[in-house]
Amino acid sequence: MEKLAVGDKVQLLIDGVSHQGMGVGRIDKMVVFVEGALPTEEIEAEITAVKSNMAYARLLRILKPALKRVEPFCAQAAACGGCVLQQAEYQWQLAIKTQMVRDALKRIGHLDIEVPLALGMSEPWAYRNKGLFHVSYENGRVSLGFFAQGSHDLILAEECRLFPNRVNELLKYLQEELTRAGRVNYIQNILIRHSKLNGEMMVVFITREQAWRLPELSQDLMRQFPEIVSVYHNVNTNLKLMLGKSFRLLAGREYLTDHIGACRFKLSPQSFFQINNSQAEALYDLVKEYAELSGTETVLDLYCGIGTIGIYLAHEAKAVYGVESVAQAVRDAKENAALNNLTNCTFTAAKAEEWLGKWQKNNHADVIIVDPPRAGCHQFLLDALGESNCARIVYVSCNPTTLARDAAYLCSCGYTLTKIQPVDMFPHTASIETVVLLSKGEVDSKKIRVEFSLEDMD
Repeated sequence: MEKLAVGDKVQLLIDGVSHQGMGVGRIDKMVVFVEGALPTEEIEAEITAVKSNMAYARLLRILKPALKRVEPFCAQAAACGGCVLQQAEYQWQLAIKTQMVRDALKRIGHLDIEVPLALGMSEPWAYRNKGLFHVSYENGRVSLGFFAQGSHDLILAEECRLFPNRVNELLKYLQEELTRAGRVNYIQNILIRHSKLNGEMMVVFITREQAWRLPELSQDLMRQFPEIVSVYHNVNTNLKLMLGKSFRLLAGREYLTDHIGACRFKLSPQSFFQINNSQAEALYDLVKEYAELSGTETVLDLYCGIGTIGIYLAHEAKAVYGVESVAQAVRDAKENAALNNLTNCTFTAAKAEEWLGKWQKNNHADVIIVDPPRAGCHQFLLDALGESNCARIVYVSCNPTTLARDAAYLCSCGYTLTKIQPVDMFPHTASIETVVLLSKGEVDSKKIRVEFSLEDMD
């Protein structure tokens, strides 16, 4: 066919979903990504962008809908762009995400392994324990919400079903109070944490300037919502960051308390904590299962954040060493170990890729857990892991693409991918967590075929 051009109208059969949740169709050898389309659907779309071997298109009509397509619960689902899979039945969402992991392992890692269905939730709503809300001022009114995908158009968040009702009630109250106060356009974002343990909430007002001009608001909030235990002011002059470095406690205490399973954690405004408590517990149980702890093991928890995984395992290990580059997170991890009456946990502020090689020269780990950011493990860390004689590496991933890349590299260093389980941490979105066990030494009778070359790492 003739070369595609912007504005062309095309008919496509959708045969897959990208890691961003877009439907994937093909015209000859050209891959076309279409937001809102689902596998098996026949659609009509308009080309919006063309690159050398791929194109993007806007969905115009669904000619033949998928059998498991449903009407999104949220009227703003299409505009918001957060819940890109909300138009699919939930069990089918799990199958779609499982296929994402399977495709990445095969295409990028050349790893041939059976991937079981992603672990889902019985009630996949109201699961988020934290939200960052943009503040908009228009016609004298304040609105809180999210930017629509690819724009700065605000989508109101006050009815978002990913948050508990009490958070939505707080959003409505804040909109009214800030509108009444007037002249609050220096507030750019509001961060809200909600504890699943006891319902406690934390509110962080984020501004570009140092001044805080609403001294009465903090106490008003805590009177109206007694579960609010912390109110902060954060100054952030870097729009690329969620939070700045400067925090001022306006009212209440410095932290709220939440939990994963039986473990409790103190959370400060900048603490990294899994968004979904119940699925985090399911994920951590998998980590514990894969680690096969008997009480005699030395466990490394790399990219440990505030220490949640290491603390979750510590009661069944001899010693846990957590490593995290963010100093505040390490301080939080030490407090959290004490909060859980643990004396066998040591947390260090360092870059994992620099720390591991030095530590391994005189020490031995029985289990190494890595939970890297979306970019995956640093190459220096992968080198150190590959050179280790650790029997089990448990890799927790939030990105199937970098998981496939890193797992393939470790397999080329003598490890075998023996277990894998995706976990749906973020229902209705395109995100998926995956837990993988990489073993060195005796492995299960099921063999994993690996084809790998260093060229695939480029």
